[in-house]
Order: sequence, then structure tokens, then C-alpha cells
Amino acid sequence: MFFRSIRFSLTLWYAVTLAVILVLFSSFIYLVLSNQLNKEIDRELLTVAEAVASPTLEPFRHAAPSVFDQVLEDFIGTRLTGKHVQVLDGSGAVAASSKSMEELRIPLGKTALRRVQAGKVSYETRVNLDVYPVRTIVYPIMTDGRLDQIVLVGTSMRGPAETLEKVQLVFAVSIPLALILWSLGGWFLAGRALKPVDLITRSARKITAENLGLRLEVVNPQDEIGRLATTFNDTLERLENAFNRIRQFTGDVSHELRTPLTILRGEAEVGLKWAKEPEEFRELLRSNLEEINRMSKIIETLLELSRVEGGVKLELADLDLSDLLAELVQQSRLIAPDKNLRIAFEGQEPVTILGDWLRLRQVFMNLLDNAVKYTPAEGEISVVVDTTGDSARVAIIDSGPGIPPEDLPHIFERFYRVDKARNRADGGCGLGLSLVKTFVEAHGGRIEVVSEAGKGSIFTVLLPRVVAG
Repeated sequence: MFFRSIRFSLTLWYAVTLAVILVLFSSFIYLVLSNQLNKEIDRELLTVAEAVASPTLEPFRHAAPSVFDQVLEDFIGTRLTGKHVQVLDGSGAVAASSKSMEELRIPLGKTALRRVQAGKVSYETRVNLDVYPVRTIVYPIMTDGRLDQIVLVGTSMRGPAETLEKVQLVFAVSIPLALILWSLGGWFLAGRALKPVDLITRSARKITAENLGLRLEVVNPQDEIGRLATTFNDTLERLENAFNRIRQFTGDVSHELRTPLTILRGEAEVGLKWAKEPEEFRELLRSNLEEINRMSKIIETLLELSRVEGGVKLELADLDLSDLLAELVQQSRLIAPDKNLRIAFEGQEPVTILGDWLRLRQVFMNLLDNAVKYTPAEGEISVVVDTTGDSARVAIIDSGPGIPPEDLPHIFERFYRVDKARNRADGGCGLGLSLVKTFVEAHGGRIEVVSEAGKGSIFTVLLPRVVAG
């Protein structure tokens, strides 16, 4: 589990990245330093070789080793410590050499011989001659275009080798130490960076179905962790709302169905115990049928709501709201003829929208049915269809008792009734306005209500309209 943690992975990436960088950088430094040391050695060898090849020293190129060393030191101005000098004739025979050549013999290689015979200077690094490699220069002395003598100067690479060994030692110690320190720092920084994630994890573990109201603490909403916590909180908010709706829905359905079921059971028990005459049984069955119809209406409405909220596809087509409302107003006049209501309609111009004819018919029929139901006898109802901006507007105005202010925020909730006793007596189930709001919003519209107790209500539906051209 430890090795699979993000903290360990980040630290490992830190260490691997640094290791690659340090190895590449160290290799670069090592190669540059090695190249510079070799160039410095070559410059020193070339200086000595040019001095030996100068015309001034020509008489001494056949001198004995002790004399040859002294002449070179006097001419160059410094002791030839570590330098091995040898002068050869054109055939490769030794003409003169420094005393140090008696201790270290440096043979002339075939490749170097071919190069000097062509008049070219040759550098070589010779191994197996001493503990450390020996760097040599083979310098030609040309006379009238032909090889006269050869100057061979060699020096041990001990100094550069020891310098490079020290550099290697420094790298061998510093790189692992830097990796260890960097890894510890990376572990600490990764821990600090991931601390909000640990807090989110611990907080999330406390959230269950019983306490969905808990939220994650958002320290910095602008960074990645903050945005993650905010998104998680938004998800929790939606889940809590969904749970609350389900809980409320379950409770409401249980309550709504309990009453008719209780009535059915009570009437059945009474009928079995007391009813004797056929007329009594018929009355009992009529009452039972009313309750069954009411339960069927509740279930059908709930199914319709679930289908729409679940994303059911609307059958959209161009339709004229003026024609639809004119037809519904005509039908509404037949609902309660005994109340002698005056239902006026205003909307002569075509108002075209893109909508589902069947569901919009349900919307406006529900609103008109409520207006007819709650408007007293001899009352007035007005239906207005017009446009406002890019929206089509349908206003249904009644002269009923109105809606108390404390009930207005809740009238679109499922199973909510302003007058519970009256609504049940009229066969309502408290789902009509909830269904209306759901259908209107499914069309991209909205519904508004203005009402005052004793002065009637105005329900306004706004829907996106189709603009010609």
C-alpha cells in the first residue's frame, strides 16, 4: 500500500528526475574537465617539442643525457619535471634523450612514424608503459621537405588522472547525498501538497446516507485540490437533494395511499359485517371505486412525472398557442355549467412555439381546471396569449379566493394542498401543479404565479417562441 501511494510515486519521480539530471550534469563536467586537462598537457608537450626542434638547440641534439637535460632546462627556463624527451634520426635511431628516458622507455609507434614521415605532428596516449597512461607528442623536424629528425616528448597522465579521480570521488559522494536529501525534501513537500487530499479522504469517510449534510472543507477554492473539493461538495449537494426528494416522495406517497387504502379496508369490513341489502352493497362499491380511481390517478401522475424527470423525449413540433388555448377555453366552459362562469379569451394573432402538443395541453388544462374549480359562481376567468421578447406568454387569471402568502412558495411541491380538505373532496391529489411545472421546464420555459388572498390568482407560463424568418 505504501509503495502504491501518490506520495511515494511523487517522491520516486523527484529522485529519478534528479538522478538523471545529476548524472548527465556530472558526466558533462567530467568530460569537459578531462578534455581541458588533455589540452593543457598537449600544449605543454608542444611547447617542449618546439623548443627541442628550434635551430638554437640543433648542436645539442646528439648530446649525452645529462648535458641534454641541462641545456633544455636552461633554454626553456624551468625544470622538465615529469617530461621525457627523446630525439631520433629519420630512421628511428636514438640521437639524444633526457635522463628520465632511461627509466621510462617510450617506443615510437608505427602510426606516429607514418604521420611524422608525412610532416605531421602526432599525439598519442600510451598505456601499459607506467602505472598511469603516458601522453606523447611526436614532432617532425623537416629539412628541405624531408624528415631530418624526430622529437618525441612524453609525460605521465598521473596529475590529470588523480584530478579526475578526485572529481569522481566528489560525484560518488555528493550525488547519493543529494538524492537522499532531495528525496527527503520531496517526501516532505509531497506530504504537504497531498495533506488536503488526506483531509478530504477522512472527511469523505464520515459521510453516510444518515449525514449527507456534511461537507468537505475547501481551504483554497482556486487550486486543483480546492476545485476537487468544491466539485465533490456539489455532488454531495445533488445527492442530498435527491435523497431528500426520495425520502419526501416515499413519505408523501405512503401518506397519500394510506388514506384511500384505510377507507377501502374500513368500508369492506363494515360491508361484510353490516351490509345486508343490495343497495347498501352498491353504495359501498361506488365509494370503493372512487377511492380506487383516486389511487389510479395518483399513480398515473407519478409515472408521468418520473418519465419526464427521467429525460423522456418530447414530441416537439410547431404549434400555435392561440389555437390550443382557444380550444381549451371552449372546453372549460363545459366543465361547470351550473356555476355560470364568464371565461374570456384574448389571443387572435398566431403565437408559434416548438412544443409537445399533448403535454402542453395537460399543462393548460390543469391550470384552467384549477381556475374553474376555485372561482366562485358568477365569477370571471381570463386567458391571455401574447408575446414578450423571445417568449410566448400565457396568463390565466381567475377571481377565486387566491392563495395565502405562506402557501405560495410550496404550491408546486408534490402532494401540497392549500385547502387539504377541499382538495381531497374534489378528487385532487396535490400533483397537478407539480406536473405543470415539470412539463413547462422540460420545454425550456418557466411558470410564475401572483396571488393575493381574496383577490384571485394569475398563473403565467413563459415558453420560448419560434421567431419567423
